[in-house]
Amino acid sequence: MSSGTNKRKSTAKSQRINFRASPSEERLIRLGAQKRGEQVTRFIVESACSAAEIALADQKHFELSPGQFARFTEALDRPAKAIPALQKLFSERSAIERNAHETAAVTDRTARA
Repeated sequence: MSSGTNKRKSTAKSQRINFRASPSEERLIRLGAQKRGEQVTRFIVESACSAAEIALADQKHFELSPGQFARFTEALDRPAKAIPALQKLFSERSAIERNAHETAAVTDRTARA
C-alpha cells in the first residue's frame, strides 16, 4: 500500500456509482481534487479505493478453506530466509529517523550559537 496516490491500472470504465453529498462535502471534494490536479471523478475513485485498501488491510479475521489453511500453516512453519535487500533496508535509518536526527543537529547548533 501505499503512501501518496497510487495510479491504478487503467481499465475500461463501465460501472456507475451514484451518491449524495452535502454542499460542504461536495466543496471539500472539489477542493481536494483541484489541489491534486485531478478530475473530481478520478479523485473520488482514488480516495475510495485507498480507503477500501486500508479497510481490507486492517482486517483481523480471515476465513480460509482447509486446503488454504494447510498451505498457510506450512508457510508459517518454514524457516525464515535471509533476504539481503531487506537486511540492508532495515539496517538503515528511516526517513523519519534521518529527519529527526537532522532537526536535532540543527537545533543543537543553534542553541550553542
